[in-house]
Amino acid sequence: MTAGMRSVAQRQHLASGQDSDVFIRSDGLLVKRTRTGRDLRREAEMMIYLSGHGIPVPRVHDATADELVMQYVPGPRMSQEIGRRPWLAGSLGEELADLHHRLDAIAAPDFLDGDGDLLHLDLHPGNVVLGPEGPVVLDWASAGKGDRRLDVALSWVSLAVAHLAPVRKITRWRFLRSFMANVDPEARNAIPEAARIRLARHDRDPRERAALQKLMDRERH
Repeated sequence: MTAGMRSVAQRQHLASGQDSDVFIRSDGLLVKRTRTGRDLRREAEMMIYLSGHGIPVPRVHDATADELVMQYVPGPRMSQEIGRRPWLAGSLGEELADLHHRLDAIAAPDFLDGDGDLLHLDLHPGNVVLGPEGPVVLDWASAGKGDRRLDVALSWVSLAVAHLAPVRKITRWRFLRSFMANVDPEARNAIPEAARIRLARHDRDPRERAALQKLMDRERH
């Protein structure tokens, strides 16, 4: 058996996202492997930049065009914790808002295209791990530049319309109320644009499409 074959044999599949698969290696490191041909070295460069500016992200160990090897951070996703411990919804909303404030203070790196501030563009509770040392932000594949208020609005929209089976409506409302109470109130004006971005990214089920369309219609009233 070759070294490459041994490496594959020592991986255990953990999850699949829209464009990649995630494995855990026998040495405890995570491997993100693209299925679409997207070059993962840019995401690795982004995470290294953020780590150097104090943003909590997994530590990068290695990266090639099709694989990103990084630290495994144990802990539940914030989205799971909202469902398991609904009484924490308010404080978790504050935590997500605090992560946005930390990004407010970081200049966007020169290697990102466009103009404006640093945006994660997919910073929702499913992309935050509540690790032993605090929340850690995952999945920087969509990072770009623009208006920080749009980034906040995308976070709000993702939880407002996403299907989260274990999360009751009252719990979701408490989380969203706490989150928006601790961010720039002007972010509300970016909700229609955030809804357009989410709708355009991937296929959505009819229920979510209808909810996003309703948010987009706010601009017309």
